[in-house]
Amino acid sequence: MFTKDFELPSDEELTTEELNISTPALRAGAFHMGKECEAERNEFMLCRNEENDPRKCVPEGKAVTACALSFFRKIKKSCLEEFNQYANCLDKSSADLGYRHCRNTQAVFDKCVLENLNVERPDYGYFCRAKVHDTERPKPEGYVPLEITDGPQPYLSEDVPVRKAKYGSRFHWLQ
Repeated sequence: MFTKDFELPSDEELTTEELNISTPALRAGAFHMGKECEAERNEFMLCRNEENDPRKCVPEGKAVTACALSFFRKIKKSCLEEFNQYANCLDKSSADLGYRHCRNTQAVFDKCVLENLNVERPDYGYFCRAKVHDTERPKPEGYVPLEITDGPQPYLSEDVPVRKAKYGSRFHWLQ
């Protein structure tokens, strides 16, 4: 529900060059692009999380798109043949575009990207690790950061009644 005071961004503010590539090609370059555009992506996600209003994060979103475009242009310039082989393998080898069938072409593509663009493929679990992102953007009005203490965390008091699980324990083999 919107009120008449609600303002949407204009078309000029929202217009940007789009990344027009197929799903197999996007999957082929996803890990390297994720590492190459990490700062822009983290800035965008931090803005979305802090502001709770997507309209305020349009410039950060445009920066992510511009970074992705720049990355794929570099790939096209320096590793096009290896990239096409890898994307084609992902497309044709399985119905779910699985990586498992294309490890050989992946290794060739990874080597080309490392030699020409100096971007190493991130190790397994890289994008799941917690990282601190430093930003130049001012904190939003009324923003209160989540405080996490290193001390013991509060638990339920001992006098709270605990009911048995309706369908039993998920650790049934331990009983």
